[in-house]
Amino acid sequence: MSILDDMRKKITEMESTIEEYKVISSKLPTEINYVVQSLLNHELNDLRFRLERFTFLKSEKQCTQCNNWIKENEDPTILNFQYKTTKPVHMTLCNNCMSSMDKVMVTNEAEPKWGLRVGTIKQDRQLGKLKEFEDLGLVKLSGRYIKIHEIVMKTYYEPKLREKQLKENNRKDTSKNKK
Repeated sequence: MSILDDMRKKITEMESTIEEYKVISSKLPTEINYVVQSLLNHELNDLRFRLERFTFLKSEKQCTQCNNWIKENEDPTILNFQYKTTKPVHMTLCNNCMSSMDKVMVTNEAEPKWGLRVGTIKQDRQLGKLKEFEDLGLVKLSGRYIKIHEIVMKTYYEPKLREKQLKENNRKDTSKNKK
């Protein structure tokens, strides 16, 4: 059930509650009747206002990743995926989630892309070298895969790779100078 359907249901329930209250309100003192009636009307108006605010976006699509509502002028990415499962997976993703997903890789993608030996990220994670990044949510263990953000690769591994290349270049230069 979407949030809009839930709000519409609450509005109809509130309207029926107000009708029921009108039946029993004649037996109550005027002061109490006035207070209760105004509270019920205020709550009903509040629900109607919220529904109007939600429908102002003119979209009932919601991102399955971040649960934010997708505006009508945005084109969401809709994924339908089925792999060795009885139920296919249907996902609707907003542009923000899609751009952040492009920057997240599993170790099998990240290591060849950044020129690392296979198992380097796993080993560094087990040794606790990536603990700060894990605390920030930039490195996550998802089942048997380790997901790693591009920021980690740029800030942690790229300087090490540059240093390694400089050492190799210096070694080559010194060997050429000796000859």
